[in-house]
Amino acid sequence: MENRILYKAGIRKHKGSLLGIAVLLFLVSLSLSTVLTIYLGGGSYIRQEMQRAGFGNLTAWVAGVPDMELLTDSIKTQEGIERTEVQNLIFSDYEANGVGSDSEGQLIPWTTGEKTYRFFRDDFSGYREAPNEVAAGTVYVSPSMVSIMDLQIGDSITFSIARGGQNVSFTVAGYYEDPFMGSSMIGMKGFLIAETDYTEILQSIAENSMDSLARDGAMIHIFTEDESNASISDISRLLNENTPISRYTESIHSADAIEGFMGILQNAFCGLLTAFALILLIAAMVVLGHSITGVIEQEYKNLGILKTVGMTGGRLIRLQLVQYLTIMLVGILPGILAAFPAAKVAGRMTLTTTGVLLTADLPVLPCLAAFAVILLLLIGFTILKLRKIISVTPMKAIRGEITEIKWKPGKTFRMKAERLPFRLALRQLLSGKKRYVSACLIAVLLVFFASLAGRMNGWLGPEGKGMMDAFNPADLDIGVQALGELDPEEMENTVRSFTEITDSYLLAMPSVSVNGTNYTANVITEPERFHISQGKTSGRADEVVLTETAASDLGVSIGGKVTIRGDAGSGEFTVSGIYHCANDMGANIGMNREGYLSIGQDTPQLWCHHYFLADTSQRMAVTEGLTQAYGGDVHVHENSWPGLFGIISAMRGLLVFMYGMIAVFVFIVTIMTGSKILEAEQKDMGIYKSIGCSAGMLRVTFALRFGIVSSIGSAVGTLLAAILTDPFVSAVMRLAGISNFASHPSVFKMIIPGLIVILLFLGCSYLAAGRIKKSDMTVLTAD
Repeated sequence: MENRILYKAGIRKHKGSLLGIAVLLFLVSLSLSTVLTIYLGGGSYIRQEMQRAGFGNLTAWVAGVPDMELLTDSIKTQEGIERTEVQNLIFSDYEANGVGSDSEGQLIPWTTGEKTYRFFRDDFSGYREAPNEVAAGTVYVSPSMVSIMDLQIGDSITFSIARGGQNVSFTVAGYYEDPFMGSSMIGMKGFLIAETDYTEILQSIAENSMDSLARDGAMIHIFTEDESNASISDISRLLNENTPISRYTESIHSADAIEGFMGILQNAFCGLLTAFALILLIAAMVVLGHSITGVIEQEYKNLGILKTVGMTGGRLIRLQLVQYLTIMLVGILPGILAAFPAAKVAGRMTLTTTGVLLTADLPVLPCLAAFAVILLLLIGFTILKLRKIISVTPMKAIRGEITEIKWKPGKTFRMKAERLPFRLALRQLLSGKKRYVSACLIAVLLVFFASLAGRMNGWLGPEGKGMMDAFNPADLDIGVQALGELDPEEMENTVRSFTEITDSYLLAMPSVSVNGTNYTANVITEPERFHISQGKTSGRADEVVLTETAASDLGVSIGGKVTIRGDAGSGEFTVSGIYHCANDMGANIGMNREGYLSIGQDTPQLWCHHYFLADTSQRMAVTEGLTQAYGGDVHVHENSWPGLFGIISAMRGLLVFMYGMIAVFVFIVTIMTGSKILEAEQKDMGIYKSIGCSAGMLRVTFALRFGIVSSIGSAVGTLLAAILTDPFVSAVMRLAGISNFASHPSVFKMIIPGLIVILLFLGCSYLAAGRIKKSDMTVLTAD
């Protein structure tokens, strides 16, 4: 009975601070549970849908295969291969709403009654039944085409079929879920068309022969035997050595690689949000510790009385622990439950970027395991802070002794009328500095992570330059690839009609196999342009550079030897250096032109002319001019790709979410801390009012205290971000093949997160000080 009475009394008396802790833990729980749902559920869903849609353990995109049956038979005879399935398609460049593709699209015929893909409702609110057929002249596209080309239902999309302006246009009839290529992070895209349209385009390709721009192709899904111990790299090596597949391969990827491509964006953001949730957890623990300390100081005399009547320190600790444990559960459990609708909303909001409707099914066991660990951490921390109760004695309580540090007049300056609000703020701050430690630590943590996110956004840039620099093997302003018999000099003259060309080089991206594993080769005429991080560039014909990812996968380092096979032979090359290029999640290599031509065939259409322009603002005009002049005979791309703008929008949305959470945290922390400080300073406020200080001035003085404390915390947080951002983010980015992250923000951008947090503390503390108006001088006569 006594325990119940004391428990209820404690909850009622400190309900404000306890409620604040519950809200903070609710936000932590909601954030972390949502991240776990998206990360674990999303990865599992993509893997499940890939299997359901028939993606093999290894899938090869091929073109120009003269005898598909002969090729698949040769694959099936290899050791460890169970079966193959062929999915026909047509490769073609495309354009919609004035935006051209940077990679070929894949026109896939849809068979009536087929269950391979799932289709979305027009408003993306969920799934609908698959259509009985795709009407002639219409096409179903991935939802990511909304973020890439703003492609809406009813819009037209045009595919290049042959030179001379022979194009085919389709009307968008709806959206489908593509677990192979649906993400905006993947350049290749699938388009579902009617079988009749597919047949007509094939006939047009055959009739135009050498003038065709579109190409007949297929996806060959290769399934390995369950009992096979061979790795995907071993299987790929076996196929390249024993079958003719490498002659026709456009690209080849394992199921794990495609799953990684499809999940790269959400996984990167989940990593950042997990780190943010942990920062919030630490901040919540700081607030929890401050609350416990405040309660012990406030209840010091009552605790002494309870010990006088026979209650032990251990019993009092257990009573307080039960109170805080109740509040922890009140915050954490609803947060877990709220993750279901939050994940559902997040899935719908990101659908046009990820291309798949991420599941909102809560991973119960992982969530319970994660929060069991967090709860144990919080309980241990609470017990540690509550141990101060043991030092409470009845005699100390009677004499009014507490552990709080008292004001020592000799340690401050003399009070003067000038700048009185600031002097009063500093005096009160120094006299009770322990009370402000939590606010300072909160400012450090929040500014650190806000600065980290801001540095990432600055690296990305308004046009995504940071991302493109990470994905491109070398810098450029614009790239032009001649697909026909176009004279390069004529093409350059067209570019010069808009602006001068200050520099240029050639780049090709053929597919090769390295030690039997397929990679994209970035072949360049000026290898000194590669972004080298270690060693030196591939200056000699027998030298090659690798990404960190490729070097790790191949198990080689600088000075090691690799065997590279092209479409004309093979040779041994020395690894001369490590370079940066995140294409294919880092699964690529860099070669010079002479080295590649020793193993590969040379054609004019292989090379892309990369130009640097005197006036970079003319890039769009140059693109339009080349397209109008030569139509499908050229492919033009800038230092960007359409899906990049979806990533930039997602990053900005993440920043808005983070600052929203920061604002909530600052408000709760300030209200909780401020209420305890004002309660402890009632007599001080009465004294100040008695000597003529107005309530308005005292509110400003109160806000200034938090302004000073948050300024100190913001400075420390900004400094920590400057030191830790690059190594921390680089570790996360390496999962996506990006190994050259380096933030170099301006001074103004560096201080913005700190200024925002300082202003939030100033505003929230001024609001919290509103109760000063209600206090009067009668508190001076109270006992």
